[in-house]
Amino acid sequence: MKNTIKIVVAIVTLAPLNACEKVVQLDLPNADAIVVIESQISNQTEKWVVNLALTQPYFDQSGIAFVDDARVYIEDNNGTIDTLVYDADGNYVSKVDKTCIIGDVYTLRVVHGSKTYTATEKCFYQDTIDLVQSYYLPERNGFIPVGYYVFEKAGEYEPDGDFYMWSIYQNGNILTDSIGYLIDSDEFRETGFFNISIDPNDPLKDIDRGVFPRPFPWSFEKGDSVTVEQLRISEDYYNFISEFSTQQQRSGTPFDPPPFNPTSNISGNAYGFFRVVNISAKSVLVTE
Repeated sequence: MKNTIKIVVAIVTLAPLNACEKVVQLDLPNADAIVVIESQISNQTEKWVVNLALTQPYFDQSGIAFVDDARVYIEDNNGTIDTLVYDADGNYVSKVDKTCIIGDVYTLRVVHGSKTYTATEKCFYQDTIDLVQSYYLPERNGFIPVGYYVFEKAGEYEPDGDFYMWSIYQNGNILTDSIGYLIDSDEFRETGFFNISIDPNDPLKDIDRGVFPRPFPWSFEKGDSVTVEQLRISEDYYNFISEFSTQQQRSGTPFDPPPFNPTSNISGNAYGFFRVVNISAKSVLVTE
C-alpha cells in the first residue's frame, strides 16, 4: 500500500511540472509612440538641456529611441527666447551657459511634427543653507545605528507652501535612497531636514533627551567629502516625484497600487517633466 501511495504522489507532483513547459504567446497590440520630455534648468550657470525620446513597446527594449528632428525653445516672462540646438542622444542644448532668475517664469515649447508641447515653471526663492556639519553618533538611538552622519542647518522661507528636494553626494557620487527621493514640504519645518532649532556648535547636547539633528539617511566614513544640494521645487514637481516614487516601490504583490503614469506638467499628451529649480549647496569633510 505504501508503494502505491508513493506512485500516486509522484504522478500528481509531475503533472504541474509538465504544465509549466507550455509556452504562452501574448499578442500585445503596439500603441503609438509618445514623446518623453525631461529637462531641468536652475539658478546655477550651466548649459540648458532638454532631452527628447519616444516610448517603446514593452517587449522591445533594444535601445532608446531619441528624437532628433524637433524644434525646442525656452522663453522667460520678459519675452527672451532661447533656441536650443540638437547635440546628441536626444539632447537639445542652449548655445551659451544660462541661469534662471529668481521670481521669473519659464515656458518650454517643443515642436515635433504636427504637435506642440508646452510646460511652464517658476524659479522660486529659498533661503540658502547656513551650514553642513557631520557628527559621530556613539550609540544606537531609536532606529539610527552608530556611525558618522551629516546634517544641514537652514532657515525656511515663510509663508507656508514651499517644497524641497535634496541630493546628497559622497566623494562626488550621488547617493540614492531605498525609500525614494528625499523630498519634503515646509509643513513640518521644525522636524524636517532644516534642523532649525539645533545648536550647530553642540548638535548632540540634548542627546540624553533623544534630541539630535535629523541627519540625511546615510552613514559615512571619516574623511569623506559630502555635498548637500537643497532644491526649491514647485508643488507640481513635488507631486510628480511622489507619484513616481510610489511606482518605484511596487513589489509585484496584490497589495500594490495600480500602475499609472505620474502627472506631467507638459501639455499635448507627452510624458516627463520640465522643472525649474533653485539650488543651494554646501559641502563638509566628515570628521569627529
